[in-house]
Amino acid sequence: MQKSTIAWDDLLTLSTLMRAGSYSACARELDITHATAIRRIRRLEAALGKPVATRTDGSFVLTAAGRNALTAARQMEQSADRLLREIEGAGTGVSGVVRVAATASLGSHFLTPRLPAFYARHPDVELRLEVDNRVTSLARRRAHIAVRLARPQEDSLVAQRVGTIHFGLYAPAAMSAAEANARETPLCGLLDEGFTLPEVQWPQAQARHFSFQSNSFLAVREGVRAVLGVALLPHYLGAGEAGLALVRNVPEVVREVWLAYPAEFRGASRFRPVIDWLAATLADCP
Repeated sequence: MQKSTIAWDDLLTLSTLMRAGSYSACARELDITHATAIRRIRRLEAALGKPVATRTDGSFVLTAAGRNALTAARQMEQSADRLLREIEGAGTGVSGVVRVAATASLGSHFLTPRLPAFYARHPDVELRLEVDNRVTSLARRRAHIAVRLARPQEDSLVAQRVGTIHFGLYAPAAMSAAEANARETPLCGLLDEGFTLPEVQWPQAQARHFSFQSNSFLAVREGVRAVLGVALLPHYLGAGEAGLALVRNVPEVVREVWLAYPAEFRGASRFRPVIDWLAATLADCP
């Protein structure tokens, strides 16, 4: 009788499917076709001799065999990721690609203009900046180092606090302080996307109506510049900007800035200079 074998690709597909929630999303993440994703799950079930998941109310529910397979898949993923991080961290010399993830406004407006000072010291490093307001998964290797506005929760990552972001109420430069503080003057603000964020909650508590909202602080700032209203903005985004004026500081709204990266990168020659530059640069964030 032929011995059943389990392909690593099939276990990886199961893990990705459970994380992504659908065959379409799973296929996109793995860069395969929808049909290939389904075929791999069917091949895994054939090797196990049992189904791995059932579809209930639009979501996948693992069977007992599926739970065991998923545990094995996650362990293999973690081992493979750890091996790759060790290989990346073992290189010599300050050179190569380093991927950094940050929020759109912090990455674009604050970090990018300060990169020339880093490149002057480390010309052989290519820093690739991924700007996204979602929390980037370091486990999925979309970035080597992440800049986060809350303490990282993953046990496998180094969590390094590097700074604090302070906020103020900003108005169009031509608007008087009395008008800016008046309840009749509308607000520009971030959209409430279901997260408990002080920069979203504070404007909502002001008993003022919104004239404009966006999921981007950069767009909110431009709303103020366009005289759509006043807005709570981080000082790194508002201070000294043409067309804006600080009405008052809002000390009750602060965000901690953290770096998150695998422990294997702590002393690696390629990553250490980037970590140190990010820490020093973000420590100066107003």
